[in-house]
Amino acid sequence: MSELTAAPRVAESIVVQVPPEVAYAAVSDVARMGEWSPECRGAWIIGRGGHPCKGMRFLGRNRASWLPWVTLCRVVEATPGRVFAFDVSLSGLPLSRWTYRFVQLPHGCEVTEEWQDRRSGLPGRLITAVAPLLTGVVRRTARNRTTMRSTLTALRDALETGR
Repeated sequence: MSELTAAPRVAESIVVQVPPEVAYAAVSDVARMGEWSPECRGAWIIGRGGHPCKGMRFLGRNRASWLPWVTLCRVVEATPGRVFAFDVSLSGLPLSRWTYRFVQLPHGCEVTEEWQDRRSGLPGRLITAVAPLLTGVVRRTARNRTTMRSTLTALRDALETGR
């Protein structure tokens, strides 16, 4: 069993009345994520900008309560109109994988946001123990499910109104 199949996973979906290529373009523009997410405040791309591609790195800017934090992210899949995924780490330790899938529908697309916990072993347990002190989030899986629903709703509303 691989590392990514054994870890906790949360997924939420929503139907958006835009083509999958439009939804993909918005989500893969990582600097814009702060427009929709209640926790992610956006991102800074490391190196050259341009179209997102596998291997691209960026710093994710986050804040859940009182203290902001930054994570290092690396794009692991970037297939326009279909899938955008990136791994998140903190101080070199894996935290999670975020995946966005886009499925064509007759009048738009379904967008699925998925979070995969990648914390494992002793370092993962230490991060899990310390993270609530830094982020204010005690139940990460439940928190992510809630914020994913909010993110997807805000994304849908923005895309459908052309914002």
